[in-house]
Amino acid sequence: MHRAVDIATTSPHRSAEPPAEERLAAQAQSALDAVTERGRSMVESGTERVSDGVHTQPGLPAGRTCRLTVVCAGEGAARIVLTPGRTAPGKPVPCDRSVVFERFTSGKAVRIDVEGDARATGMIAWRINTV
Repeated sequence: MHRAVDIATTSPHRSAEPPAEERLAAQAQSALDAVTERGRSMVESGTERVSDGVHTQPGLPAGRTCRLTVVCAGEGAARIVLTPGRTAPGKPVPCDRSVVFERFTSGKAVRIDVEGDARATGMIAWRINTV
């Protein structure tokens, strides 16, 4: 007895190579992990598409010194923007797997955004640690 198979519902053959986003996310995360200092308290971390960016308000008591570490893997560049704003337009983050650090003091109104430039593509890995 033969059973009919609906070709539209069968799983497609998967390639051994991971999709570009997964590969770029792994590269960014690996670079981030390589510079993680032991003994520091991690507050938040994640991996995001450059087109989505990073948008967070860490829930820490006011007055704590923190370090944001960001790595972008892909093409173009992103920019770290801390609010309440600084007079500078933001710290650049090239999407070449370079590690970029930014120190800040926590507070209720602190917001962190990492925004990709208009043509930037790839993945951003980020981590906030208390110092």
